[in-house]
Amino acid sequence: MLAAAFVPCPPLLVPALTGVRVGQEAADTRTAGRSDATESSGLSGQPEPDQQSGRPHQAGPTDPVRPSLADSAGVVAGVGESLAELTGPLLAACEQAVAELVAQDPSTLVLVGPGERTWRHEPREWGTLAGYGVAVEAPRDHPATAPGLPLSLTVGRWLLERVGWTGPVVLQEVSVSTSVPDCLELGHSLDQQAGSRAAWLVLGDGSNRRGVRSPGFEDPEAESFDAAVVKALTGADPKELADIAPAVADELGCVGRAGWQVAAGGLGGPGSATATLRYEGAPFGVGYFVADWRFPA
Repeated sequence: MLAAAFVPCPPLLVPALTGVRVGQEAADTRTAGRSDATESSGLSGQPEPDQQSGRPHQAGPTDPVRPSLADSAGVVAGVGESLAELTGPLLAACEQAVAELVAQDPSTLVLVGPGERTWRHEPREWGTLAGYGVAVEAPRDHPATAPGLPLSLTVGRWLLERVGWTGPVVLQEVSVSTSVPDCLELGHSLDQQAGSRAAWLVLGDGSNRRGVRSPGFEDPEAESFDAAVVKALTGADPKELADIAPAVADELGCVGRAGWQVAAGGLGGPGSATATLRYEGAPFGVGYFVADWRFPA
């Protein structure tokens, strides 16, 4: 494994679903993703004071964006941030992570995403968001066959196309009910087959029970569960990822667990990678994290 990126896979990442115009999207992405930002990593547009000095915190290139739950509350109530304003920073973080992945010049991109079954899709298979009301197909150039990719891999192909990747891909769907040993074994097998010059794009969401307006209804354990996932991702620690209990993940509506544990199976060992957290939050009551791993040459 050369490098890896972890991103969520909500259909709301796609600007066509949030009503963003192409020009507006580009401007929002540049603003959210600039490395010399002087704004807060929150979405209010105002710098937050440093807790010790009282001076505004200046966001650095690797400072993660952390929106608050209050941001999405306004959407439901009809006030506050728009969907486009909320999803812009998340999309920018995803694109930064995927672009960094492609910049490593990998031999292959291994995509791992949750679905209804564990299945290796053919590289030319494609997916669509037509079921969500938009005519978005990924990749755009595909055979005249029926779409076969789950949502996660469709979003993954869409992100890769946005950053210009045209190289080989491995498309691995993993059932959300896959056991931990099977996930680890699948990850090890993928790593052996793809080789040391492959980069991985792992898709999956955290708990969908983050707050009173969450799709899975609020659960007081959801935030600490997601915090443990973030700790494992930022520590590039395969043991912590493998220790995520499937029953707890299922109870908290987390669909990313199996994919993360597949990645754990392909990871060399604790601390073998440098990790960067780019986004952490639950703006719609669902835990979204964007992180990437870089391995030493």
